[in-house]
Amino acid sequence: MRYCILFFLLALQGSAHAQDALFSQYYNTPLYMNPGLTGCGKSNMRLTAAGKMQWMNLNQPFKYFTGAADISFFDDYLRNICNLGAIVNHSRRGALQNTSLSGIVGRSFGTSGESCSNWFLSIALQAGYNFSNVGTNYLLFADQLDQNGITGNPSQVDLFNNGNTARNYFDMSSGFVFTFGDFMLGGAVHHLNTPEISFKGASANSKMPRKVTGHLSWVYDNGDLKIKPTVIGLAQGQSKALIGGMLFDFNDFPIELGLWYRNNMGLAYNNAFTIGFNWKFGNTRIVNTNRNDYLSKLGISYDAEARKPGIGTTHGSMEMGYQKNIIINNDFKCPTATSGQCGYRFPWEFF
Repeated sequence: MRYCILFFLLALQGSAHAQDALFSQYYNTPLYMNPGLTGCGKSNMRLTAAGKMQWMNLNQPFKYFTGAADISFFDDYLRNICNLGAIVNHSRRGALQNTSLSGIVGRSFGTSGESCSNWFLSIALQAGYNFSNVGTNYLLFADQLDQNGITGNPSQVDLFNNGNTARNYFDMSSGFVFTFGDFMLGGAVHHLNTPEISFKGASANSKMPRKVTGHLSWVYDNGDLKIKPTVIGLAQGQSKALIGGMLFDFNDFPIELGLWYRNNMGLAYNNAFTIGFNWKFGNTRIVNTNRNDYLSKLGISYDAEARKPGIGTTHGSMEMGYQKNIIINNDFKCPTATSGQCGYRFPWEFF
């Protein structure tokens, strides 16, 4: 009974103070982290997906999924016309389920067939619809328990007396990415309109709080190895997270390793360490630079909470991610100028 009550309280807390899922493999979920990364793949079109099982020791672990596709369009002068993307997110936290469908439109600046800028800027706006519902068959109430445990009888508690087990709402987000030399800076604001998400009517804390994300990356390439340190800061309502770590990307070897540290919930709670591994496979050509590269990558990572609640309680979290790059237009490539290289880096180089 104690565990049933605890799980129910967790579910209610998720409804009253909803927070977005936090994926460790941000490099395989670029549109989820920042809509400004739409159209910034190494090829014209990019497909990404990730799934996460959080706190595997729960009777019903929290489950999250995100999948996205984005494409970039350029004119005959290699100037960006627009970037388009679509993203679907799904989560299940006990009795609570949420699915969102969104479209993204953006524009990039800095590319030109006439000159080669030493900077790159991409901005985007995201809009979509969310469908939330409560699976009442997952809930257990006090009148379904006796001294012997669960009775198996239906509950007489009428929490959803008006059939209000579903809540749908419109949602908007925006973001930008700016690169200069070996640095990339990005920012995003999700839930710009702070939609009403309560199943039981509006209240003081029943709106989805805005999520503000900022990230800074640097890339070092010695020809054999790319080192990509990144810092990400997030704030949503009372919850805050600071993530720091780096990717080790081997240029001529099909692996990529990641080591990360996360400190969230007011920057004093739920410290976690993440170990990630990416396998790169397939052959393609980067249309931005005309170089050969890997077509796809498949990643797996494990989160271990060091304290509060700790790995002994949660047994950690597992995550898998996938990314594929597709060439739609072979004609587009970065202007070579006289140096044979662009003066800026595309955002995908930091991932």
